[in-house]
Amino acid sequence: MSWFVALVGILIAAIGLGATYQAFATSRDRSKFPPPGNSIEVNGTTLHYQIMGEGYPAVVVDSGQGATHLDWQLVQPEVAKFTTILTYDRAGYGWSDLSSQPRTAAQIINELRELLQAAGIAPPYVLVGMSLSGLFSRFFAYQYPAEVAGMILVDVTHESIFERLPPPMVKLNKRFDWVAIHLLPIAARIGLFRLLVACDILPLAGDLFQKLPIALQPAAKSIYAQTKFWQALGQESVAFPVSIEQVVGARSTKPFPDIPLIVLSSGKPDFGATAELLQTMQELHAELANESPQGVQIVTPSSGHIIQLDEPELVIDAIRQVVGKVRYNSAN
Repeated sequence: MSWFVALVGILIAAIGLGATYQAFATSRDRSKFPPPGNSIEVNGTTLHYQIMGEGYPAVVVDSGQGATHLDWQLVQPEVAKFTTILTYDRAGYGWSDLSSQPRTAAQIINELRELLQAAGIAPPYVLVGMSLSGLFSRFFAYQYPAEVAGMILVDVTHESIFERLPPPMVKLNKRFDWVAIHLLPIAARIGLFRLLVACDILPLAGDLFQKLPIALQPAAKSIYAQTKFWQALGQESVAFPVSIEQVVGARSTKPFPDIPLIVLSSGKPDFGATAELLQTMQELHAELANESPQGVQIVTPSSGHIIQLDEPELVIDAIRQVVGKVRYNSAN
């Protein structure tokens, strides 16, 4: 029995040491990696954003779940050459504070609209949504069609995903959500993710880091080591069913605006995706493209899920096309 008591003692000591080091290292990272953009308080939460370029219409970019504005740094400087572009970190990610508000589509869009108003970015916008944030961008368009002039959807989530995927894949996704909600924040709090990042053995994230410009990789790794990052990911997983309900409700009662729309779909499996999943998502994306009379779908065989890092020129060109059409439409 004494060996068991000793083992428990060692475990408790290790957890305490890990939590202490996590707090210290997080504080150190704040000094080492200052925010590259600006910050605005929205409903008591400080949100970080970065604006480049000038011109109409403004492009507003939202990232996927567990992602930050850093994922757009191969795209943002190029788009800034022909118009205004804003990227930002949703609450809890990057340099933005964690929020106590539920991370539903409605809440996130309300925060984004307040951020844009406070930052002096006037509508109508060209919205760029990636993965999970595709739900948010489309909800924005349903709720505030006069504020949306165009849209680019980058390998986005669809509200019917659980209805269309095979049952084993649905179960796998729900298990991930359970882990994200209940276990990952605890693991982050005791410094486990910081250890995995330092050893370059964090599952899947290693591929992501390699896709980023070398100069940004240290900052990205420090973000993935933060407790609040994994808390935010869990919060969005909790809110995911509600976000789906909100988008379904909006879609059933309000028409999608007649705006220039380009839907980009990945054609190369990565991050655990199967050929079956890619085929299903491409079919769902085709449905999204048909929501607007001006909608177009582009399937790229050269890119995995994070198209803006795998094939940034494709995303830049899609934004350029939509911005050009918005300018033409507004002049005629």
